Amino acid sequence: MKLLTHEIPTPWGKIATVVDVTNKPIVIGAGFKPLTKLIKQLPQKYLEFDFKKDSKLLGVTNIVRDWIDGDLDAFSELNVLQQGSEFNQKCWNALRKIKGGKVITYAQLAKNAGNIKAVRAAGSACGKNLIAPFVPCHRVIKTGGAIGNYGFGISLKRALLTHEGIHNWH
Repeated sequence: MKLLTHEIPTPWGKIATVVDVTNKPIVIGAGFKPLTKLIKQLPQKYLEFDFKKDSKLLGVTNIVRDWIDGDLDAFSELNVLQQGSEFNQKCWNALRKIKGGKVITYAQLAKNAGNIKAVRAAGSACGKNLIAPFVPCHRVIKTGGAIGNYGFGISLKRALLTHEGIHNWH
């Protein structure tokens, strides 16, 4: 397995990325956190391999730049893979279907993932998402309109939503 790492600068801080390039590039980890912390959060099976820094992950970098420049659905072009329960997988797939500039509630996420009663589990799936913002859990808010939590902080969630033209939370 060949794993490459890269840190992509954004107006909100660097997005650390880990990409499996063994065959076609697949993002297995991403987030607004130090690369060393991201790597430690990956499943054990990846920790057996060497991680090589590579500033040539241009495909991923270009998609992030496109998103910064206003293509709010640019992340849908990335191949992603993360381990998790069947329900988490359904939630993460549902998150990838939220169009840029739109938000849904945790209740809507649970429904879209196939279990309308699993609102807390949907929130938990957002918290376990190791490929944010490419799997855009920042686009999920509370039912009453409050912004809700975000693993990288509420101020960053506000900034990302504002970037995507969303201002209707309280």
